Amino acid sequence: MARTPKPWFREDRNAYFVTIDGTRHNLGPDKKEADRRFHELMARPEKPTPSPANRSDRTAADVFEKFLDWCQKHRSPRTYELARKHVQSFCDHLRTARTLPAADLKPFHVAEWADSKPAWGPNQRRNAIGDVTRAYAWAEKLGYVAANPLRGVEKPGRTKRDTTMTAADFATLLGHVAESDPFRDLLTFAYEAGCRPQEARRIEARHLRPEFRRVELPPPEAKGKKRWRVIYLSAAAHATLARLAALRPTGPLFLNRDGNPWTAQALVCRLQRLLVKMSGAEAAVPKLPRFQGYKIADPAERAKAKAAHVAALAERRRERATKAREGEKRFAMYDLRHLFATRKLKEGHDPITVATLLGHRDTGMLARHYQELSKDCEHLLDAANGPRGEAGVRT
Repeated sequence: MARTPKPWFREDRNAYFVTIDGTRHNLGPDKKEADRRFHELMARPEKPTPSPANRSDRTAADVFEKFLDWCQKHRSPRTYELARKHVQSFCDHLRTARTLPAADLKPFHVAEWADSKPAWGPNQRRNAIGDVTRAYAWAEKLGYVAANPLRGVEKPGRTKRDTTMTAADFATLLGHVAESDPFRDLLTFAYEAGCRPQEARRIEARHLRPEFRRVELPPPEAKGKKRWRVIYLSAAAHATLARLAALRPTGPLFLNRDGNPWTAQALVCRLQRLLVKMSGAEAAVPKLPRFQGYKIADPAERAKAKAAHVAALAERRRERATKAREGEKRFAMYDLRHLFATRKLKEGHDPITVATLLGHRDTGMLARHYQELSKDCEHLLDAANGPRGEAGVRT
């Protein structure tokens, strides 16, 4: 006997759902409205089941829900979370996603949504539009829609980060970090190893191969998830990992002051605080005191105070990001990787060796994006004059 459909609340989507005749429906976050929508769906007369691509009752929300369910099963948690965030933002802006027929979604819906986010830069705008349009491209490929109405939506080109760090810049940066600050270990390791920031965050004691003085990340944990990522370690980098591995035999080696693993956003915020400190504007954006919820007995008042604290933190982060951009020096964690590549090339290592140390398959990425030799006029002038600055051959 078939089971009677019943709505349920899904916390990660903050909405009620129900599955009727194999189709999942998003009923929205409000309980009363969800019940009304559920009874409305159940009261509809039964119809012959049409082919998936020709279902006239399939809504835009249905397409997005199916796409996100697929992402959650077949893509990384980070990819899924970013897609969910952008799709939810689009649906909130659209307002009619639960009732709008899937085929009636138009490119102008996406354009107006993206235009309503003036704080987005070109890269964030490109990624957000890509997540929304990708859902419909996926649905067309699998036959959930007969044609993709969002095909051809324009996205801005991706912009390249224009910041450059020198060895002197790194020394100055490190000089503003206390010896006891856990961030110092992460900075020095990234400088010595040249690995990607996300690779450094994932390293655990089980990845360390002390007999070979290297780190080995298996394919499921490496970028691209197809090849082993081997990070060769300098003496200083190896000493840092050996010390941390002795303290933390399980779990990530690099932790913040609270003993938690670094997240991508936490690294961005920490580096922004450091840049603000270097610019001398630290007093303009002081750190907020920690939220002390245990001092508030009433649960409702505690939740209200927590929400206000989170909003204040978000505003403070925006202020700090603005101050960091206004400073004379602007850096990102990835600049340490670029500095590593340039440093190794100037030391005389061939491009194939440097590309291998960076974890690249060939030298193409190194030549196009990583090395910063074109900005080092002194080095290029020395190279033009010949080995060790020779003035050339006399004739």
